[in-house]
Amino acid sequence: MTFELRDYQRQSVDFAMNHGIADKPIHVAPCAAGKTVIQAFIAKREMDRGNSTAILTPRSEILNQTLAMAREVCGYENVSILRAKRDGESWNPVNPVHIVSWPTLISRARRSKFWFPKVDRVLIDECHLSVSPKILEILQHYAPLAAIDGFTATPARMTGIGLGRFFTEIKHVTSVRQLIASGHLSDCEYWGGATPDMTGMKVDKGDFRRQPLSKVCVTLVGDIVDNWLRLASDRQTIVFAVDIAHCEALNDRFQGVGIQSRSLHTGLDQEKRDQIVEEFKSDKIQVLVNVSVCSYGFDAPSVTCIVLARPTRSIVLHIQMLGRGMRPGYGTAMILDHAGNTLRLGHADDLYRWSLDEGKEAAKNWTRMEASGESKESKDYECGDCGAIFKGQRRCPKCGWEIPFAKRDVEVQEADLVPIGRNLVKRLPDDWPSHETFFSMLLHYQRQNNAGKNFAANTFRKKAGCSAPRNWHEFRSVLPDRRVTNYIKSRNYARGAMQRKLRAQGKIRETGSTIG
Repeated sequence: MTFELRDYQRQSVDFAMNHGIADKPIHVAPCAAGKTVIQAFIAKREMDRGNSTAILTPRSEILNQTLAMAREVCGYENVSILRAKRDGESWNPVNPVHIVSWPTLISRARRSKFWFPKVDRVLIDECHLSVSPKILEILQHYAPLAAIDGFTATPARMTGIGLGRFFTEIKHVTSVRQLIASGHLSDCEYWGGATPDMTGMKVDKGDFRRQPLSKVCVTLVGDIVDNWLRLASDRQTIVFAVDIAHCEALNDRFQGVGIQSRSLHTGLDQEKRDQIVEEFKSDKIQVLVNVSVCSYGFDAPSVTCIVLARPTRSIVLHIQMLGRGMRPGYGTAMILDHAGNTLRLGHADDLYRWSLDEGKEAAKNWTRMEASGESKESKDYECGDCGAIFKGQRRCPKCGWEIPFAKRDVEVQEADLVPIGRNLVKRLPDDWPSHETFFSMLLHYQRQNNAGKNFAANTFRKKAGCSAPRNWHEFRSVLPDRRVTNYIKSRNYARGAMQRKLRAQGKIRETGSTIG
């Protein structure tokens, strides 16, 4: 198979190959951006240089996908696998590419340092899981020896805490909006259902406590299945449950109405889990009810419905769950939200901002912040008749129900009943780099050309229609591509033409200051 890298994938590979050992960047890219492809091509570049690479993965489901891609790109004979021994598998320490299960490496490295692959580069998949003490032991072993890159869609811990304890910078690869616009992701429609009573629900480590959460969510089991039958009975579906008891209750309910459904959780042995996943991906199972297993790195392109039966306060977990149903080619993804997560945390294509801050504000929905210029248009409404979640208009696009006016609204705001849509204003063109990458390119021009300390901020505001967050000025600069270079040239030309005109009119002196 011949792979043609997308522009942003190629830029991510180039970025990885050009940073030093002291830098430990995180490549941030949404589901379906092709993080596995990027990792395989980085390994291929290193192999062509005569170097070796280890790709660390947290779980068997991800490891199998990574192994297949690496063998496709780098050659079957060049790739070795290190995980708990299975029939026909053995690790070859002299191979140039190693696909490593980090739980296996942790276990074996305690017995002997021999089990650490001797490599020039380490790639950490789903790196938002990698800053626990056990994983940090592995990373700190390699830190002085190899270049290290992290990969994730959500560069923060589930608690919202940043990853600055080990990683040094965030490299934004692409965004959900760009992938939807280019056809590499499906858009979503959101439906709200009955939600559990969260009154008095206690929080532990940034999220709701699991045991009391399970008790209140079990009461929704029947409602969840009834709504799925009404809205999504023809769709391949993943359901996210709170815990094993909740998962099994939901699975029993689906099976009780004749649906080919299975439960998937860590209470099952690995062989059984692999079998269920294979049957689901081959469409022998229609509904997969899971606890945590499918929330990251799970790739099943035919899934077009996600049932959120697990309330969360974690933006990280929320985005990971939504991403499981947005693969392209199967139409609009349907999100059936019985947890209130969409109204609480946002939509998949909202602009989420990340920092390496180890405080609890490392993950934010920037779209809902006033500075983004989108906050008024991003307000969600839930239809009083059918339960659809919509924004940007008063009329439900599914059934026609209208949001009732307050008395003062009827008197002075009737003319405002216009669908404006959050994405119709204050956005970059569909073929433009992401907001973060565009700003990083402006920083590069500013620094290389002494363009003034406000050049990047002012130029970004002119093009994007909104202000960039202050911490973006700390980004690593990125060489501008042709589109951005041409835009800067056109802005400089226009500014120069205006200055010449004002000078000819005598309104500015030769120094550029305005007269009068």
